[in-house]
Amino acid sequence: MHIRRLARIALMVAATAALSFLRVPLPFTPVPITGQTLGTMLAGILLGAGDGAVSQVVYVLLGIAGLPLFGGLAGPGVLMGPTGGYLVGLIGGAYVTGWIADRKPGPSGIVLGCVVGGVILVYIPGALWLAIITQMGISGAIVAGVLPYIPGDIIKVLAAYFIGRRLAFLRNQGGRV
Repeated sequence: MHIRRLARIALMVAATAALSFLRVPLPFTPVPITGQTLGTMLAGILLGAGDGAVSQVVYVLLGIAGLPLFGGLAGPGVLMGPTGGYLVGLIGGAYVTGWIADRKPGPSGIVLGCVVGGVILVYIPGALWLAIITQMGISGAIVAGVLPYIPGDIIKVLAAYFIGRRLAFLRNQGGRV
């Protein structure tokens, strides 16, 4: 693997980890608001589907291995807790974000990729796992683990779009975002 490619992947691992420390606990749910999904969206936009997903796999594996990358938390227990499904969703989210953005270049492709990959694909395993772990049922998990986060995720989609446009030079394929 080319050293520049590895450096870009490592950069997105670090960015996702740093954004995970932007945490706002909510009193009615075990799922805090974090900046992780912004890192996932940026990974897909800037690295493309494959390398974006690889960056999120590395991020999750390093956190499971014990590095406190999940907003200061670490270890396999985090993956088995109420937020574990969201962490797994980051991987598919980065892949789909990059896949859509690569196939539909320009602003609409980036925004669509972020919404489908960085938001919906993270919510699906997240809400399902939250429902299983807490035994609150799927409707309860949607109320506690999806609906409160939509306004912030809209802001993250817009931030990913603007940041992605500014950092387009990091792209492997000519820098066009």
